[in-house]
Amino acid sequence: MLTETQALISGWTINARTLAGVIVAAAIGASTIVFSEPAIADALMAVVIVVLPVLGTVRFGKMALLNFAIWAAVVALGIAASGMSVTLDTAIKHQLVTLFLAGGAFVLAGYIAADPLPRIMLVFWCYVAACLVATAAALAGYFNLVPSAFDLFTNYGRARGTFKDPNVYGAALGPAITFAVWIMLREPAKRAYVAAFIVLPLVIGLLLSFSRGAWISAIISVAILGVLTMLTSRRKTDFHRLGVVSIAGVVAAALALFAVLQVEQVRSLFSERASLDQSYDAGPEGRFGGQEKARNLILENPFGIGTHTFREKYHHEEPHNVYLSQFLNAGWLGGMLYAISVLATVVIGLRAARFNGALQGGFVVAGAAFAGVAFEGFVIDSDHWRHFFIVMACVWGLADARAPDIDPSRRRDDPVDEAFDEAAAQA
Repeated sequence: MLTETQALISGWTINARTLAGVIVAAAIGASTIVFSEPAIADALMAVVIVVLPVLGTVRFGKMALLNFAIWAAVVALGIAASGMSVTLDTAIKHQLVTLFLAGGAFVLAGYIAADPLPRIMLVFWCYVAACLVATAAALAGYFNLVPSAFDLFTNYGRARGTFKDPNVYGAALGPAITFAVWIMLREPAKRAYVAAFIVLPLVIGLLLSFSRGAWISAIISVAILGVLTMLTSRRKTDFHRLGVVSIAGVVAAALALFAVLQVEQVRSLFSERASLDQSYDAGPEGRFGGQEKARNLILENPFGIGTHTFREKYHHEEPHNVYLSQFLNAGWLGGMLYAISVLATVVIGLRAARFNGALQGGFVVAGAAFAGVAFEGFVIDSDHWRHFFIVMACVWGLADARAPDIDPSRRRDDPVDEAFDEAAAQA
């Protein structure tokens, strides 16, 4: 028999886990609502940072601790270099925001590591729901389905949903699409069909963001997911399903693209965005010219030039390359530490995805999604993207987790008779 005190403690443990789950779900669910900064998601992530450790629902491992230490060093070097910035106050604020976002990733990783299977699924599904909300707003605005929605949810003829920038909106959809495709490839038939219906509006939203970087990032993530699925499949029906989903996905994407291109406004902007010979890309004042300036400045300034100095003094905007930005903001050492953390996260996520185990699916999705987001950093400044830190936290948390035993009923080498797999096999 439990004593009264033990009963109270037991009840508090259950309530603590539930409360932590609600807080995380709210923070992830609000992560795509960023009309202004700080956003409501930032306030909720602050609650995550403070409350989850107090509730005792986190477990920090070596991966998260080491990477957070690296991020703290990058921020410290950035603050030191801010003395050279022409806008000291905004430079320091930028570095502190970076530390806050890294801190959120650190605590979220600890939350996932403490109980990985249900918690990684909670994060993934809440993130997909958040992207669906953003996409509903984007489509309502783009097609002017609601009065005044066009001005609120689009920018320069591009869908942006509940984000400030179409580029960030498009990029945020990549991890959600990756997870939905994974469900289509590996989950039972009913969930696979639900995921298929989820993917369609997300892909349309991605196209209408007209973000070339987001397009490439999503393609990379899904391609890596497909390769990992092929390498880790152990049943013929897995390969059959991969083939069916791949063919159906290409056909559906082509049909969606064909449909939206029937709109003159879409066709004109798509033609413009598909070309790299635009004034904002070419020439010394374009994107590529700015990156050349940034590379030269990096070579000349081993300690950096301070956050925002590049756009205030040398070019009209940031370099559109987060890795170059980090070298400018925090010097050679800070830039290298940033690159090391990102590369280590990509490598560990993709390497762990090769090994059989209960966490393999989580590693496949998180590793593939983060690889795409990391690649996009070469063409845009992604240092404060919330989804970057969420997906990074998923990899850290899974890497630090104690892998649970595989549920025998879900072993991939067991025969199954799912309707979806039967249809795939017949195809």
